[in-house]
Amino acid sequence: MSVLVIRHGLSQANNRENYGTPAFDNPDAPLMPEGRRQAIALGARLATEFSIDIAAEPVAVSAMRRPQETAQAAGFKNLNIYPELNEEKGGLSDADIVAAIAARRPPEAARAAARFLIARPPQEKIWITHGLLIAALCQELGVYEETRFTPRFCEIRELPL
Repeated sequence: MSVLVIRHGLSQANNRENYGTPAFDNPDAPLMPEGRRQAIALGARLATEFSIDIAAEPVAVSAMRRPQETAQAAGFKNLNIYPELNEEKGGLSDADIVAAIAARRPPEAARAAARFLIARPPQEKIWITHGLLIAALCQELGVYEETRFTPRFCEIRELPL
């Protein structure tokens, strides 16, 4: 079995130049206008390249706002929320997270979340979640090692489970 794992669109939590916006792990950080555009393009890409009927296809999403908004803007109607798809930084500071990304070493909390998902995956074949969790999933599965560590916004990665 394989799943398509997608990082949410650009959100206020990822806008490092806009000080005073919700922090990295804030569950209520909304998509920015660019993130909405990315999500709309994602829906078109999934329909065209993967022949997915977006309106009919169930999708697994994090309990955080930005993945849910990404799914809705892409055109998904059947969202199933999984808290285990949430971003998990394990109490590390944003600076520690930046260092972990630069070193291509996800925090242990993200790796533990990835191992849990590998052992008990959502049933949906499409998951919309967070970059750090996707990076940890890739490392645990030994895939995408030669590509960018954390996926770009709305990047699709096919993972074998």
